[in-house]
Amino acid sequence: MNKPLLRVLVIDDDFMIAKLHGKFISTQKGYQLVGTAHSYEEAMKMIEKVDPDLLLLDVYMPDHSGIELLRTIRLQNRHCDVILITAAKELEVVEDGFRFGIIDYLIKPFDLNQLQYSLNKYLKFKFRLSHSIELDQGTIENFKKLRISESTAHPQTQKGIDLRTLEKIKKCLTVAANPLRADQIAKLAGVSLSTTRTYLSYLVEEQDLIEEQQYGTVGRPLRLYRARN
Repeated sequence: MNKPLLRVLVIDDDFMIAKLHGKFISTQKGYQLVGTAHSYEEAMKMIEKVDPDLLLLDVYMPDHSGIELLRTIRLQNRHCDVILITAAKELEVVEDGFRFGIIDYLIKPFDLNQLQYSLNKYLKFKFRLSHSIELDQGTIENFKKLRISESTAHPQTQKGIDLRTLEKIKKCLTVAANPLRADQIAKLAGVSLSTTRTYLSYLVEEQDLIEEQQYGTVGRPLRLYRARN
């Protein structure tokens, strides 16, 4: 049975930017674009009509601000999450956004890799939330890491991680039938062993991969990696 797609509404007063972001979201695994809106009034009508899971929300609109829209949907107790997008860097806007429960904050100009990173984190958050059986402090800490970004940067600017290399290594493990050693992954991805180990550590920390230890008769235990289901 296919998992339901996360429904996204893009809200931006710039028609071309809204179209660009909407088209990009349509290409992302696990997501469905359900519409675009270019003003507060149009956005509220669309939210009522399509009931989105996630808003990609620009702060500046011709009639009311994105913060006002965010305040309205919270007062209406609508259960949709928000990635806030703006060119503004004022602390007050940032504070208001997080006060109303946004999951991420992206400052214009940003590239689509940054948007993809935010979408990937949100997808993982929703998946793990729906598949968690027991609730303990460790589970809560994992949710916090996925829902609350440390910054608006994506992996390429965090820890020196390049998104294309990251995807190469992830793909090797996604298609692998069995757990792989670091040297096997390096060969498949066409990346040096030292670089591969750096990326594997990052992916384990982000909980995209599971690291296993296989004990032999002598020497150090063998480290194997597999994709998290």
